[in-house]
Amino acid sequence: MWLGISLACAFISCGVLLWGLFRPLWARPRQDAVLPKTWWSPWWQAWIEICRPFFSWRYRLRLQRLLRLDEIQIEVFFARQCAGAMLGALVGVLVGGIWMGVIGLGLGFYLPILGWQRRLRLQQQQMQYDFPFMLDLLTLSLEAGMGAWMALQLCVQHLPDQALRAHLQKVLDELRTGVPRDEVLTRLANQVDLDEMQAFVAAWQQSLDMGVSLGPLLRQQAQQRRQERFLRAEKKAMEAPVKMLFPLVTCIFPCTFLVIGYPLVFQLWQAF
Repeated sequence: MWLGISLACAFISCGVLLWGLFRPLWARPRQDAVLPKTWWSPWWQAWIEICRPFFSWRYRLRLQRLLRLDEIQIEVFFARQCAGAMLGALVGVLVGGIWMGVIGLGLGFYLPILGWQRRLRLQQQQMQYDFPFMLDLLTLSLEAGMGAWMALQLCVQHLPDQALRAHLQKVLDELRTGVPRDEVLTRLANQVDLDEMQAFVAAWQQSLDMGVSLGPLLRQQAQQRRQERFLRAEKKAMEAPVKMLFPLVTCIFPCTFLVIGYPLVFQLWQAF
């Protein structure tokens, strides 16, 4: 009986493996696929289709709030989590057994979230660093007589190729496709999720709605953002000695005491 069950499980496993390997060759590609055209993209798209039934709407909303991704990208991210969970479970079972497999499954599932959150933090820090430069460019363009959207387009051309430039380019692309202006600005503020962007969008909307000159507002905001950047750098400089205390106490001080104390101990040992 056990031999029959084993053969049945092996047959089913081989069938699932063959189906997963050869199904993408004749599967019709999805119209909303955002994967690059590579040799492995059909298999990855098939893996996304396999993982989609296990993607609950509660977890979907949670990931969208946490990672600020759109509907298609969130499915790709969930498929990456499932792949990481399977790989972590396999490595854990091979290394330490079933319990290590369970731990590896959890780590493989949640490590992509931690990595993406770290990436978002780095992007926010880079955007905070580039924000005063963007405001200066917009202020100079507006005071030179350019329109608001032309000034934004010129600003996109001269900004560094970082996350802030990508968000502003997305705003221009949505405006060209006919998306309403207020909706585009609100979506920009929600996606970036920075106080600096919230204040910038509020000033922009107030200027467009009430006809107020935008140049002085942006100049004042640029000065304030530059001052905030200086304060953040000063805060990090003040935190540096505290962060250096642990490696000093655990690594450098013991070695220093060992180098200084060994000759004294050796001399005392020879004297006695």
